[in-house]
Amino acid sequence: MGEIVCGKRNIETALETLGEYVAPIVGVSMLPILKEGRDTVVIKPKTERLKPLDVALYKRGDDFVLHRVLETTENGYVIRGDNCYENEIVEEDRVIGVLSEFYRKDKRIPVTDEKYLRYAEKRVKTYKYRLRRFHTVQRIKSWLKKFKITKQGK
Repeated sequence: MGEIVCGKRNIETALETLGEYVAPIVGVSMLPILKEGRDTVVIKPKTERLKPLDVALYKRGDDFVLHRVLETTENGYVIRGDNCYENEIVEEDRVIGVLSEFYRKDKRIPVTDEKYLRYAEKRVKTYKYRLRRFHTVQRIKSWLKKFKITKQGK
């Protein structure tokens, strides 16, 4: 997941008192744009309704997750990690922050950067092709596993 790891109260406290939360990214759900061990995110408190392509920080049970907004609904959002294949419906009140920028090594990349926005649009547009490829690879792996088991059993 694009999870944020730290004392869970620290995230909410930092957003409320400091107006931002800065932390290294953990997990693989926002690959290839956000990579564990390389990137640091800056989260701002959610002050208005998010829009498609925003990256929301929301609570899933006791965890905090950072995923992209695909569309808005009457009561929340349809959200998915860039490296994920399932959508999640997230209620408005579970979203507490939004990605404002991130650092790749020493380079600051704001979410308003044109290159970043092109990436986000392309990532969302190409989802159905990536999903098809993912399912094809899964079927091939399953077939190879069955073939290997069958061949070894002979």
